[in-house]
Amino acid sequence: MLLNRSDCFPHRTWLCVALALLLASFGAWPAPSTARAQEHQQGFQAQSRTQEAAAWADCFSLDGLLPEQRARAEALFLAMLDSEALYTIAADLKPMSSGYVRFQFEVAKPELADIETTRALLARFRCGDRFYADVLTFAAVYDGKRYAEGVVFNRAALERAIRAHPTYFASFGLTPNAHPMAVVHTVEQAEPAARWRGYGYLFGYPDAAVDFFVTAGTSQAETGKFVERDFRHIPTQTRATGGFTWAVPRGSAETDEEKHLRTRALAVLEDYRARRARLIGEGKPGVVALLRELTAQPAWKAAAP
Repeated sequence: MLLNRSDCFPHRTWLCVALALLLASFGAWPAPSTARAQEHQQGFQAQSRTQEAAAWADCFSLDGLLPEQRARAEALFLAMLDSEALYTIAADLKPMSSGYVRFQFEVAKPELADIETTRALLARFRCGDRFYADVLTFAAVYDGKRYAEGVVFNRAALERAIRAHPTYFASFGLTPNAHPMAVVHTVEQAEPAARWRGYGYLFGYPDAAVDFFVTAGTSQAETGKFVERDFRHIPTQTRATGGFTWAVPRGSAETDEEKHLRTRALAVLEDYRARRARLIGEGKPGVVALLRELTAQPAWKAAAP
């Protein structure tokens, strides 16, 4: 801003000079409030970085475990990744995966120490609130025995599945914010057709495959005649078939949805195998480092449309 000469009479020269200096100072120096705001912002950013670093250090942390416990946890976590749970952990293809560890016990005399130990180790399988891992006990009893197995959830994928199928989940009072174990226990306790459908959605099968499986199962229950079918298999680290697998009508062609799912899954598996070879083995960083890499740089992003 320039001062007009008409504003400066000789007897007010001192005032013009003072005013000019004052105006110049506004451009040369930040106001005290601005400086304080900058300091506050810098402090906030530093605090955020510290919090992020602490949260990252807690991802899948096994700190504080005894050597034997740590070795067991590492083996458990690697078994998850080597199974179809890879597509729940390193991608969002399956809201839930199960079966990476299995148990059975006598109902009359249950011995649950192994299950309790596994639950305690699975509590370490966390990275913020992105995942939840636990042991699911099945409702059915066979020859006096009950069966259980490890499960793991991708919370974001689970919420999306619930939102995508509101008619099914809402009928049980299940909302996107429901706890993962509340969801799977509800599905497990449902009548057969609803149970089949619920597990189909949780395991990330294509909707058409879920519809077919429910219809075929209902037909078989009513007629006693098995409905012929084919199977689609997506491989895992340890199995070419029987892992991420769903049924389809006999002789049906692969759908666009199935092709897209397969493309994304194979990209995830290829990426995993490369990382696994680099990080797993004697003298290498190990499974915690592998998990942190997979969840920090998920391969499915590159394969997504």
